[in-house]
Formats: sequence, structure tokens, C-alpha cells
Amino acid sequence: MARGFIVAVMIVAVLGGAVPAQVRLADESDRAAFRSWFVLLAEAQFERTTADVIDCAALVRHAFREALRAHTPEWLRQAQLPFVPRFADVRSAPRPTAQGWPLFRINNAAAPNYAEFADARTLIRLNSRSLGRNTAALRPGDLLYFHQPSQQSPDHVMVFVGRSQFEIDGDDWVVYHTGPLDGAAGEVRKVRLSTLLQHPAPRWRPVSANPQFIGVYRLNAL
Repeated sequence: MARGFIVAVMIVAVLGGAVPAQVRLADESDRAAFRSWFVLLAEAQFERTTADVIDCAALVRHAFREALRAHTPEWLRQAQLPFVPRFADVRSAPRPTAQGWPLFRINNAAAPNYAEFADARTLIRLNSRSLGRNTAALRPGDLLYFHQPSQQSPDHVMVFVGRSQFEIDGDDWVVYHTGPLDGAAGEVRKVRLSTLLQHPAPRWRPVSANPQFIGVYRLNAL
């Protein structure tokens, strides 16, 4: 009973700041294009890393930002993907400004601020919406959100990939960055959801019985 109450309070606290998306995509075809690029670019971090991805929130920010770009031959050259994706580009993507790319809402004030940087909690609280705590709701590009009070950085997100662009088997892949780990920089990991559900540390299992699992979230842009 106490566990359920704690999780309920945590969900209410997160949802209390629910706000409209900063990035509004024009139609379903644009949302499908964004989802395809976002998922590919998140998963590609497991195949080859980029310097900007240093923790779980950075993984989401990287995939979000790069999914919105024009994927020109020069972009593809710099991205160093192992194959050339055949996805359409997002037609209604916002454009960077002299002050940066205002992709994420970073406060809940009447006159909101936007930025290219948002930490894990802000990505969830102000830039995503809850789908509950049942992983059956997951679609590619959705986030699994954990709150680990014992850690220095307690908020952690993982990206649900679904069917992989790199693996032959499985349609339930998840990718995430560990963040700094044992004094080292940490790493990107990829695991099947079915395996994650049996994680040796119960606090990392995305199940309703785990009070550290806050739930499944979908980016407001989608």
C-alpha cells in the first residue's frame, strides 16, 4: 500500500507540470518521419558513439535534435551511420536561431523558456506525457522513466526502440546510456525489454510492483 502511494505521488508530481509541446509537427507523416529518425539515431549510439551523448538525457536530446535536421549528404557523412536510411525528412521542423535551437520547454512559467538542453526530469515533466505503467503501451520512440532516490542523479530514461535496424531478431529492444558509472564515463547499452523485465536488480525492472519505475512516457512532439 505504501509503495503504491509513493509511486502515485511521484506520478502526480511529474504530471503536475504537463504543458503543450514546444515542437509541433505538421501531420502524421511528419510524426512518423520524426519517430523513425529518433529511434534509429538513439539505437545507433550503441553501434558508434558521439561525443555529445554522456548520459541518458543526452541520448534523448541527441536523437531528438538530429531527427529534426535536414539529412543531407554532408550530414550523413558526419553522422557515420553504417547504412543510408531511407526515411523521409521532417518537413515541419523548427530552425535553429542565433541563441540556439529552442527544442525543449525548461520551465512551467506563464512566459515559458525554451532551450536545446533539458535534463532527464525536465524531458519527462515538461516535454512528455504519461501513458501509465504498463509496458504494453510502448511504441518505438517512447521513454521508460525510473526514479532512483539512492543515486546522485536519480532520474533515468531509456528509449524503446522496438524492432531494431541492426538486429535480426526481436521487436522489443531498448537502448539507454548508463551515465557515469563507477568513476568512469559510462556507456550506451541495448537490451531486450523481455530481458529488462528480469533485470537482476529489481529496482530496474519496468513493472508496476517496482516503485522506482515511474512509467511509460511519450514525447509531446509525438
